[in-house]
Amino acid sequence: MKLRQIGGSGCGNGPCPAVYETENGTIVVQGFNVDGPLVGLDLPPGESAVEIPRYILERVFNQ
Repeated sequence: MKLRQIGGSGCGNGPCPAVYETENGTIVVQGFNVDGPLVGLDLPPGESAVEIPRYILERVFNQ
């Protein structure tokens, strides 16, 4: 799978939360792990939840 970064925090000091578009037309989100059960999410096997700053998605979708 090939990824193209379409949004990010621009922190400049290593890997940061970001949003990518795949060659398949899907979206990949890189962020901080969220403990699903701790926040009330029932995540099935193979899924995970991540947290990213709101402004990243606002920038991506307001382009």
